[in-house]
Amino acid sequence: MKMQTKKQMKKGAAILCAGLLLAVPVSAEAKSGSGSDSTRVPSDAVSGGVIHSNVYGEVLVTRQEDGTYNYTFFDDDWPAVQELLRALNSGAKIDLDKLLTESSTSIQKITTDDKTAIPNDIVNSGAAANANRGSFAVGSVYGPDLSAAEIQQVQTAVSSFMIQNNVASMSDLRKVRTAHDYLMQTCIPAPKGNKNHADNAWGALIYHEANANGYARAMKALCDAMGVGTYVISANNNSSLKDYMWNVVMINGEWFIVDVFCDDSTSSYATYLISDSAYRTLGMSWNTGSNVPVAKRNYQ
Repeated sequence: MKMQTKKQMKKGAAILCAGLLLAVPVSAEAKSGSGSDSTRVPSDAVSGGVIHSNVYGEVLVTRQEDGTYNYTFFDDDWPAVQELLRALNSGAKIDLDKLLTESSTSIQKITTDDKTAIPNDIVNSGAAANANRGSFAVGSVYGPDLSAAEIQQVQTAVSSFMIQNNVASMSDLRKVRTAHDYLMQTCIPAPKGNKNHADNAWGALIYHEANANGYARAMKALCDAMGVGTYVISANNNSSLKDYMWNVVMINGEWFIVDVFCDDSTSSYATYLISDSAYRTLGMSWNTGSNVPVAKRNYQ
């Protein structure tokens, strides 16, 4: 989608805002540089530890005598894994240690945190939806109605985003800003309706046209892969906008609201890292509870 077209379509969508793959065979193994104190590799990596990355599947990590780590990808038939291996084989500078561990150890924490917010996150709720947190499985929050092939396309798009932006070395604040701006640059607000999966991550990351729900689900997919705590929150019936979603993200232990769809519709940062109270002044309302994240202040 050309940028000129994007700008033209934005003007008509502003009122919707709240208040405002690979055929070449590659190796299934890759080596990284030496680990560091900040790299969270499995404690049993010397004898062979398995990382469970939500983007790249299961990866066996073994420490070599020279201090480097060897990674063996069990799911090397996944397009996302093939793309990563192709980038590594072409000489791309990637902090593989962080790229893999941030989408695994952190995802486990996110899974726990998100349990109580499932009624706000997706249509499904309860135990049946519990396994969908931080997952590219069919029926996940990234796209409840996507096929297995479409889920893999989203997964590969997330991988491309992480590789191209070298996000593994960023702070959480920079990761959130990079994901936010990436969606603003590559996606446009969709017309009304759910055509072309506009209400989920596929619409935003593959078709590059989405409504608020699609932006929010895509933002969660990107943040989940980067190890940034995030929720998708849905408006309730008291809200000025119905069937509307946004995100809350964690920065330095605090939660903040991010509404990428609104910011893209208005070409601004009006709803970027703001508080609950600031968002409510726009007429927005959502279900709250003791375990639903609270954004207490605007980020300054």
